Order: sequence, then structure tokens, then C-alpha cells
Amino acid sequence: MTVSQQIIAANESGRAAPLVKGATESFDVEDPKVGSGPARGSAMLFAAVFTCCMSPILFGFSLCFTSPSQLTMTSADPASAPAGLVVMTKAQFSTYASMLNVGAVVGAFAGAWISDRIGRKKALALTAAPHIAAWFATSVSGTPMSLTAARVLVGIAVGMGSSITPCYIGEIAPLELRGSLGAANQLSVTTGILLVNVVGSYATVVEHQGHAFCQWRQLALVGAALAAVLFGMLPMPESPKWLAQRGNTAAAKAALARLRAGDCAAEQEALVAGNEANTAASFSSSGDKMSLCDYKKSLVICVGIMLYVQLSGINALLMYTNTICKRAGMNDENASTLVVVGLQVLLTGVSVLIMDKFGRRTLLASTSLLMCAAHLGLAAYYHWSSFIPSWFALASLGLFMVGFSIALGPIPWLLTAEIFPTKVLGSASSIATAINWGASFIVTKSFDPVQDALGGDGIFFLFAMICLGGFAFVQTMLVETKGRTVDEVIAELHGGARAPRVRA
Repeated sequence: MTVSQQIIAANESGRAAPLVKGATESFDVEDPKVGSGPARGSAMLFAAVFTCCMSPILFGFSLCFTSPSQLTMTSADPASAPAGLVVMTKAQFSTYASMLNVGAVVGAFAGAWISDRIGRKKALALTAAPHIAAWFATSVSGTPMSLTAARVLVGIAVGMGSSITPCYIGEIAPLELRGSLGAANQLSVTTGILLVNVVGSYATVVEHQGHAFCQWRQLALVGAALAAVLFGMLPMPESPKWLAQRGNTAAAKAALARLRAGDCAAEQEALVAGNEANTAASFSSSGDKMSLCDYKKSLVICVGIMLYVQLSGINALLMYTNTICKRAGMNDENASTLVVVGLQVLLTGVSVLIMDKFGRRTLLASTSLLMCAAHLGLAAYYHWSSFIPSWFALASLGLFMVGFSIALGPIPWLLTAEIFPTKVLGSASSIATAINWGASFIVTKSFDPVQDALGGDGIFFLFAMICLGGFAFVQTMLVETKGRTVDEVIAELHGGARAPRVRA
């Protein structure tokens, strides 16, 4: 019996059709299991993912634009720097850098609202406009106020992309590739970070009075050029799930056909039937339309994991990188930064390869213990630095990067699309993105006073305890999502019968 026939039979018999919340039987509503069929991802699928990943590349590029440009923008001796490049004090620069987070929180909610109305791909293409405008404004601005305004606009564009990209990838990916393609989002972020550091440190550089300075105005134009690639989303297929939810079943089938190689008739039928079931199941037993509030446990997991990302100590590690590397004999600041960022890219690439082989829950739990051990190692080093060699701190730094890059970096963005149905995914993604950027702002602003109060050993011990708490959170709250449909995951999370686990 198809899903549509179940709904009709249920209505004729006078009983309610099974709901996600409180369901007594499980059926594939949100993400039909078609991975075992002949259809697989087409070249168009990978082209769409590749193009939309320019958004997270810009995420990383924008986030770390300040890394190579800071010394030039805030030169202690303006006379020694090229004219027009020193534009603010260190205090003004701190505000300038942090405003990206503020803009991103606004952009997160705007992105969800826009994508739910005009579609995922059009919304992603639309983010190119504020990116280009903001980066061009950065390249010509000469005052701290105008640069900060441009930084906020960059943040809005980044926030929009951060909330839309995971939704789009999660909705177009076949079940057996959902983890790997989802992890490509974080791989692109780290690629953007590496790109801005390489270009800003070695390509857009101007020599002046025997010193090298980052020509950040030229670097800003690189950001504008990258953003133009997002217009390439316009010819890409729209999310079939979004189209089906809007009632445009013909367009949904056509989009799905472009995204799959081989016969996808069964998946097309299941997509339409699943949308009918979602329509019937979108009202609670009291007749009220279901909303994000009906997925409270999913929301707790989503918010908790995003907070964990920022509180895990990743920003602190990046701030301590140069100090640790110098003590280990690496005196070139640019080189040490590139080594760490390059390691992140490499390890995140590994996560793309293994994401669909190991469970999300397993990876998060095991790497949480790994990061806890790394923080304890750094705490010990800073407490007994006269006895412990510097290579031990460098090894602890590398150990943390392994844990973060393989799991905590990529999985939270992927997880959001696996624990919410399409009808509330946009809202859930906006909240997740806003929490991530809001927490990033708070951590960045509070890091220095907390460090002054606790010292290097104290702050790393605090991060170790947070990672241990993260391990407990993952073990008690998270269910495995690998190889399972969204419907199965939601049924287990929200009181339905425990759906059978399915191998990827």
C-alpha cells in the first residue's frame, strides 16, 4: 500500500493518519529510501553542490579576511605603511572584525525567510549581490565607519548562505551520499580560510620601505570575484523537496530527474507521495498546524551542537597557534598559520570520505574525547611549561585539529538537515546559524578577559571540561542518522515507534 493509499484508507476508516509526533507506525514520508535503486547522483548533482559550495568558501574567506589584513590596517607606524592602507586603530579593528558575526545573525533569519519563499537556489544566487556590493565597498572605503558597514553587509550575505547551503545540499543529495556531500560544506569553509590566507599573505602583497604589506583592497576584490560565481546557481536544479512542498509536482519530478543518473521513477513517485503524507501529517491531533515547536528535541540537539562548536575551544586554539608554533621553532607567522589551516583542509577532506562509513554519533562522541585529551595536554603544557617540551603542545594542537575537523566542524551543519522535515527546515537552519554566529561573537569578545582571569592552563582545562560535557550531550541526546531517512530519525526523536536502523 502506498503512502497516499494509507492516508485515504485512514480517513475512510475514521482514524487519523499516522503522524510524525506520537506515531505508532513508521512510513517513509520525508526522505524516501531510494538509495538501493538504480538511480544515483548525476553530474548535475555534483555541479550543483560544487557551485553552491562557493557560499561556504566565501564564509571562510570573509571570516578570516582580517587575518592577513590586520597588521596593515592597524600598523603601529602609519608612516612606514603604504598610503591609504592604514585606516583604523586596534580598538576600531576589533569592532570591525566582530561585526561579521552581527551581520551573520541577521542574515541567517533573512536567508531562511527568503529561501522558503523563492526557493533554495534562487536565494543562494541572491546572496551574490550583497557580497559583491560589500567587497567592492571594502576595496574603496577609507574610514572605519564605512568599512564596518561593509563588514556588516558581508556578514548578512554570509549568514544567508550559511542557513541556505546545508538545506539545499541535504534536500538534493541521495541517501547514500548525504553525509559526504553535507561534509563538503565545512570542507569549503576551510578551503576559503586557506585561500584568503594564501592570497592575502603571498599574492596581494605590496613592498614598501623594505617591508611587505597585505594589499587588502585588492584582496577584497578577490572576494567580489568569488561571489560572482554564485550567480551560477540560477541554471542549477531547484530542490525537489521544496518544489513538492509548494505543490509543483511536475517541476519537482523534473528537478529530481536532472539530479539523478538512471531510472528515478520510484524516487519521483515516493517524493510526491511523501509530500501528500506530509500535508496530511502537518496538523497535530488537535487540528493545529504543526510548527518548529513540535520538534523540540530536534531543536535542543541543533542548538546544543551549535553551541558546542563555538565553546569547544577552536577559536582559542587558533589564537594560540602562533605562540605554540614559535615555541616549537616556527618563527614565520604566515607559515605557521598556513600549516594549521592546511591541516584543517586535509582532515576535513578525510571527513568527506568517511562520513557515510561511520555514524555521525560515533564520530562526534569519539572525537569529543580526543579534543578533551588535546585540551588537557595544552593545559598541562602551560602549567608546567618549564618541564614539558614545546613539541608536546604542537602535538596537542594537531590532535585537537584532527578531532574538530573530522567531526565537530562538518557534522553540525549536516545534522540540521537530518533531524527536521522540509516544512520547518528553513526556520531550523536559520536558528542554528544564528546560534553559531551569536556564540562566535560572544566567545570572541569574552576570550581575553576569561584568559586573563584563568591563565593559559586554566582556559584549556575549561575547554577540556566543555568537550567532556559535549561527549555526554552526544551520548544522551543524539540518535544515529547515518543511512536513515529523516522520517525514521524524527520518529525516534519525537515519541514514535523506534524505526529500524538501515544500513547505508
